[in-house]
Amino acid sequence: MRISATRVVLPLAVLGLVLAGCTDEPRDGTPSPETGATTSSTSRVAPTTTPGSGGGSLAAFDSCGALEGVAARLNLTKIEDKGEQRCTAQNPDRILIGVTAWPTQGIAEARGAGQEEITDTTVASRKAKLVRKASSSTACMVSVEVTGDSRVDFVASAPASLDAACDAATELANAVEPTLPK
Repeated sequence: MRISATRVVLPLAVLGLVLAGCTDEPRDGTPSPETGATTSSTSRVAPTTTPGSGGGSLAAFDSCGALEGVAARLNLTKIEDKGEQRCTAQNPDRILIGVTAWPTQGIAEARGAGQEEITDTTVASRKAKLVRKASSSTACMVSVEVTGDSRVDFVASAPASLDAACDAATELANAVEPTLPK
């Protein structure tokens, strides 16, 4: 079976846009590495459950650490640090997934790229938003509230199915939720 470059590259580009944050709102602060963090793929700071300094309780949250923590259970591969509290991976069904922490933006700011369908939901006992068609017809995002002013986005882009993307984003959100700051 031959796979066109468009079918492979387009979902990657779309996932990058979603993880970059599709909002017109300015972001406060200046990105900087957390103390003690490394950029190697073998040594990371684990996700924290205690408030950090500045940026709410997500200031020290490690998106890649969160993915690595559930990688075995969800069969994730190709975990990549994308910087600014963003990390991506791939599951066995070739669905691209990602985690992005937003220390200064709540779920009210969770948006897609214009054609999205947003519904209120919950993940465990947390408020959340399900954003179908977040950046394409096969991309889905689950934004989970950490505080009123912070959230974590769980994004998935499937090769051909919006439902598969939403299932993957929801499964990831439920797997990582217990590690989010309270």
